[in-house]
Amino acid sequence: MEGNVPKIYRVKDPDPIPSKHPPVHPHLPQIEGFGGGALVLMISPVKTGKSTIISNLLLNEDFYNAQERFDETYIISNTIANDITSRYVRQAFTTFDHYDDSIIDGIVAKQKSFETKEEMEDIAIILDDCLGSIPQNSSANALASRFRHVNARLYLLSSQKFTGAVSPVIRANATNIIIGSPFPNQAELKRIADEYGDLFGGEKRFLEIYRKATPNRYDFLHLDLQSNPPKAYHNFEKLVAEGQNFTEMNEETDEETDEE
Repeated sequence: MEGNVPKIYRVKDPDPIPSKHPPVHPHLPQIEGFGGGALVLMISPVKTGKSTIISNLLLNEDFYNAQERFDETYIISNTIANDITSRYVRQAFTTFDHYDDSIIDGIVAKQKSFETKEEMEDIAIILDDCLGSIPQNSSANALASRFRHVNARLYLLSSQKFTGAVSPVIRANATNIIIGSPFPNQAELKRIADEYGDLFGGEKRFLEIYRKATPNRYDFLHLDLQSNPPKAYHNFEKLVAEGQNFTEMNEETDEETDEE
């Protein structure tokens, strides 16, 4: 054959869209950038601090400070009316005390009413404690594969259960996973490990990472699946593992603890 050898070239990234907001901390789900957005799946059993995490993500200036960052934040929760921890969130944002497809459809229709994506509002959608009671063909599940198309910078779905509650489309499109503690249902925890364990060296290694990340009550494991290799954090504070490898910091801490 004559001529140059065919070579694949990397497609140039689009020019970044300037953000009017400061960058979020790198340990948090990343929501900025061209076509950016995070689908956060939170699996947190009852009384493991789920409402506290959501309140901090939305209201704490060290996190998203949603009142400043998003044009609109929608919260759909079956329990928000009776949850005293969520009272500040309820006062600050547009809330619905039950799930209905028409709510999601209305949000999507409003976003699509803008002529271009650049004109769309930056929005956040929180679905709290709804997944176990909605059908697999719900609008909420369908949105998981196209949330970026409607400029949902943050799409967070929380559930007390994983099996039977979290649809395959949500599992496949989740960019970040938060797993609360303590997790009393070990069979359920093993199903989560079976789902995501291969990203971290297998089920056994995944469970080791979970235990390392959650030594205390109300701790949680945060998985960043957008990184390559994926990263695992103790809360949003400390990197525990990259892929199957514990971080050097944790290995040193383990050695010091063993010596003591």
